[in-house]
Amino acid sequence: MTNANIIAANRQDQSAADWVARLGGEPVEADWLQFETWLSADPSHRVAYDKALMLSLEIERLAQPIADALLGEPAPQAAREPSRGPALWFSSAMMSVAAIAIAVAVVHPDSKPMRPDVYATAKGQRRDVILSDGTKIALNTASDISVSMQPHLREVTLARGEAAFTVMHDASRPFVVHVGDRTLVDLGTDFDVLREDGQLTVTVREGLVGVQLAGDKDRNLKLTAGMRLKHREGSPDSLVQVADTDQAFSWRAGRLIYRDRPLAEIAADLNRYGESLVKVQGQASALRFSGVLTIDNQNAMVQRLTALLPVSSSRKDGVITLSELNSTR
Repeated sequence: MTNANIIAANRQDQSAADWVARLGGEPVEADWLQFETWLSADPSHRVAYDKALMLSLEIERLAQPIADALLGEPAPQAAREPSRGPALWFSSAMMSVAAIAIAVAVVHPDSKPMRPDVYATAKGQRRDVILSDGTKIALNTASDISVSMQPHLREVTLARGEAAFTVMHDASRPFVVHVGDRTLVDLGTDFDVLREDGQLTVTVREGLVGVQLAGDKDRNLKLTAGMRLKHREGSPDSLVQVADTDQAFSWRAGRLIYRDRPLAEIAADLNRYGESLVKVQGQASALRFSGVLTIDNQNAMVQRLTALLPVSSSRKDGVITLSELNSTR
């Protein structure tokens, strides 16, 4: 890289950091219009802004351990570990953000982090949660989340299950969702997150969601409206594809929509809505289904499915088996 390119990159990083600091204050409409103009002027601006935003979040995360170290208190082991990947750059704007975060922690050395609020649903249950900022979270069956509403950050951890988020935009309080080995940074949007058996699925209906690999601030991507990310926890790669948002969000209206889906996939969904294990046997595994299932108790959902497909169901020892009609057992 030439000296001219290095200078240009530094100026771009500085501009991105300035925008993070500016939008983190009390931006007015003119600020947002100017920001959109700057963002669309060059594709590299969006990359630089994403890095600046991620760095801002990292500084805020490390503010308390740094303050503890300054006060002579031992920091947690995780906070002392060196970061992986390329060294992070710091601009004057970012340093000011760090100084403010550390100052707040030092001024209140005895303050303890607020205990997160925990919300959960049992199998077959759904629940709507409205946070203090107006953000709406819909929990699907068998789901667990914890929510921490901090002065400058809103954090959600999805331990299991599925949650749909309609986030109230607040540039001064980023909305972050931790799920498996991925961190989602919302930029004012409507999105659904499913975590099941180590498989993550993120579907965006409106707005923009940043997806960051845990432990690697330079590996992140953005999902726009109508896009879906599929990822197996522990894998270095993710699949991004066009999403069927009607299907992904249909559970919020009490139904499941399928378009040419394998019967095994429908059976896996039925397992989420009841205590019995639903499995597919023999030639029935080759069947595919297009239609709508109303979310009800598991037995009723199985009965509706057998009315729509050439399959029968049998129950034994807590297991429901779906078999193709007239098949040889």
